[in-house]
Amino acid sequence: MHGLISGLLCGGNTDSSWQPLVHDLTNEGLAFGHELAQALRNMHSAISDSLDDDGFLFQLYLPEGDAVSVFDRADALAGWVNHFLLGLGVSQPKLDKVKDETGEAIDDLRNIAQLGYDEDEDQEELEMSLEEIIEYVRVAALLCHDTFARQQPTAPEVRKPTLH
Repeated sequence: MHGLISGLLCGGNTDSSWQPLVHDLTNEGLAFGHELAQALRNMHSAISDSLDDDGFLFQLYLPEGDAVSVFDRADALAGWVNHFLLGLGVSQPKLDKVKDETGEAIDDLRNIAQLGYDEDEDQEELEMSLEEIIEYVRVAALLCHDTFARQQPTAPEVRKPTLH
């Protein structure tokens, strides 16, 4: 859910239309119960605040701890990225037309969403690689937010002199 809401916000969806979108995408269009709906509003608010703080607070919600294997974390990352791209695509339906650095980052995210691994790989090496990929995904999400959600500065309005 964190990836989906992050994608919606990074795609520029800042109004309350995110709630019915989440219902449509995750619950067959049905509204959530009060407690879950409140928890999602709190999550939306927290993600929005972390993105608006120049992104320094924004982190991916992924499983952590000693009981979580590197393979579980890799699977969770791929799932997060898939949901992020879904939210981003709903907010920005022409993602395939995006160019420059943001377009490259979106292409990379598509590849990361299909992340695969060999269970025979060295787990320490895989863990280090995974941490680098997680940081890249975080920065790519912030880049999307800057591209689609931030107000682009406009040139100051030129006023013509008033004739009296």
